[in-house]
Amino acid sequence: MIPDGFNVPCNLQTDRIDTMANPASSDRYTIFCTAASALMMIAHLQGGKTVRDALFLTHFDVTDLPKMMIATAVFAALGIVVFSRLLARFGPARLTPPLYFMSGILSVGQWMGISASPQMVTIILYLHISVLDSLLISGFFSIINERYDPYSAKKEFSRMAIYTALGGLLGAGAASVVAKTFNIGAVVAMLAVMHMLTGGFLYLVTAGHTGSKGRSTSNKGLLTIIRKNTLIQNMALLMLTLSAVIVLLDYLFKATLQMTLSKAELISFFAYFYIAIDITTLLLHTFLGSRALRWFGLGGTIIVLPLSIFLGGLITFAIRSLMSVTLLRGAASLLTNTFFGPGFELLFTPIPAADKRAGKILIDVGAHRSGSMLGSLLIMGLLMIPGPTNSYILVTVLALAGAMALLTYLLNRGYISQLAQNLSDGTLNSDQIEIRDTTTARTVKSTRTKLERHSMLQQAAFHHNEGVSSAVTTVAEPKPAPVTQPRPDSSADDPEMESIRDLRSGDENRIRRILVSKPVTPALLPHIIPLLRNQRILKDALNAIRPLSARTAGQMADMLLDRHQHPLIRRRIPLLLGHADNDLAVQGLLLGLEDRALDVRFRCAEALARIKTNHTHLAIDAEAIWRTVYKELTYFGSIGFKPTQGVDPLRYLFILFGILFGPRVMEVCYGALRGDDPTARGTALEYLENQLPQNVRTPLWPLIASGKPETGSERSLQEITRDLLDSGPAIKDRDQLLQSLVKDLKDMT
Repeated sequence: MIPDGFNVPCNLQTDRIDTMANPASSDRYTIFCTAASALMMIAHLQGGKTVRDALFLTHFDVTDLPKMMIATAVFAALGIVVFSRLLARFGPARLTPPLYFMSGILSVGQWMGISASPQMVTIILYLHISVLDSLLISGFFSIINERYDPYSAKKEFSRMAIYTALGGLLGAGAASVVAKTFNIGAVVAMLAVMHMLTGGFLYLVTAGHTGSKGRSTSNKGLLTIIRKNTLIQNMALLMLTLSAVIVLLDYLFKATLQMTLSKAELISFFAYFYIAIDITTLLLHTFLGSRALRWFGLGGTIIVLPLSIFLGGLITFAIRSLMSVTLLRGAASLLTNTFFGPGFELLFTPIPAADKRAGKILIDVGAHRSGSMLGSLLIMGLLMIPGPTNSYILVTVLALAGAMALLTYLLNRGYISQLAQNLSDGTLNSDQIEIRDTTTARTVKSTRTKLERHSMLQQAAFHHNEGVSSAVTTVAEPKPAPVTQPRPDSSADDPEMESIRDLRSGDENRIRRILVSKPVTPALLPHIIPLLRNQRILKDALNAIRPLSARTAGQMADMLLDRHQHPLIRRRIPLLLGHADNDLAVQGLLLGLEDRALDVRFRCAEALARIKTNHTHLAIDAEAIWRTVYKELTYFGSIGFKPTQGVDPLRYLFILFGILFGPRVMEVCYGALRGDDPTARGTALEYLENQLPQNVRTPLWPLIASGKPETGSERSLQEITRDLLDSGPAIKDRDQLLQSLVKDLKDMT
């Protein structure tokens, strides 16, 4: 966002998003003030660059440019230390508006002294535009960035680019007109007015916001933040490399201009150059907007810049002229504004707020100015080598563009990893999601404890529903099949036959004695499986079979796939196969996903997710899971994604996603989508958008992105009451029965 021509987009249409972290900013008055402050801020930047470059090439030689950039980097390093400390203490909302007023006062002093000491004012103005403007822009976007979750940020930030593009167009155009009408000193006075207006509008935007109140601040130093967060590391490296490339291209561009144009033509040329960039940026954002992010994804949007620089560098190397150099420099600025900028700004959204403030200023200004210093040192070194310096610069640009492409790939992976980490380590509370796992050990422990409690409550509710709503109305005791009676003298010698007779006796006391007090062998499995239909002894039967799950996985898989088995038995067998740790269980459950009964498919998916969590060494065929996902999307799409056969479609799909991407992460995603926390919800949506393919997102997105998914019960009041009463003997506490009834009635309504 800080390299020359880098206008970071943000969005003002907050009244259209229900997932925004701060609903107060949806007020139209606040939206107008934010738009106006963004427009004036970028107008100052573009107008300032126009007068800065013209003044510098008028009073200094282009070979002095690397020295100036090194000085800029030194001042930027000092500015980062001071600004980051102030930002951590006061927050961007309280700190940034007064600094804009101070910047305006500084511009007034430059306007008053430009006639007396033009060279000194040129140096001060260069540092002002290159360092202070960078800090202030970073502070502005810190204010906006902290108000958005990752999904709504990705959806909305690109629209803000229209205001920044208009601001750049206004600044460059106004600089040209004022310079021609009056003089270059009047342009400096105009810059003072622009920052005064920016501070005023921004003060109205932040009125009532304490900045640091309610936000966590980081006690870690800048170097500690870099060392602990790999996403920040790669972002800093990418910004450093980009800044070095921009410096090299800028030197090549300005050296070519100084050899071609007169000093009187420079300010007009720079004004027209920046106007052309801003008009093209405005058009691209108007017609592309957020489509680029939707089409190419985050990594694809960012990588457009290094690939274009590489291709343009090859063309310029072959065809050297003012036109080719200008087009290369203009393309770098244009693509930075339209593709790289929106994508790069979004990389900040999943970073914990405690690290974001310090990390953002470190990247926006520190890494950028360090890259400028690196580029300047490279230029100074290349100037010392005999031969065509411009060719050496182009070769260096090509090498750095290749490094940028590699860093972009690493960044995209790190971004998704950070989102997954936020979802896994955070709770569904926005403040704790912002803290995440990079804060103190106490906070991490508290966050994980709450998440485990949430998961435990979900699982308890699920098992309650399994035991209540899945029960048959009146369970007839399975009639024992005729058994060939052993000879009287053989029963004493065959205790297993005695156990079989007890299991098939129909006497619950005898059955429970075998299930609870005697070791169960695989030979007893065919006689215990029918007992899964009996709600009263279901728990004892499951506990008895569970230790045999691995040894008898093949038998149970056959029973699961046998459509002549009772439906209750088939839907409860996956509860056992989910505890097996062998490939037979996995293969049986995968085949169960193709069953005609939806509740059987749902149970098989749950069992596979349990195996995925507890037995990571077992391979689950991802292609089979994706086939099931596509099939279920088609099926649920035909019925409108409404609960059917006691199965919540969204819950079922997220279990399947969990088998592919990790059950824990998808469980938190599902909880976030059903919850009321906009930050957690937006983080979940952003993670899903980066993980799920387009043909899955298309039917799913209208359901999950617009509001809470529908999860109402499909059963009637009579069915719910009957099932609860039939399972009454298994519920000892009358209050528990009443609570269960109330819960199911709420689900129904």
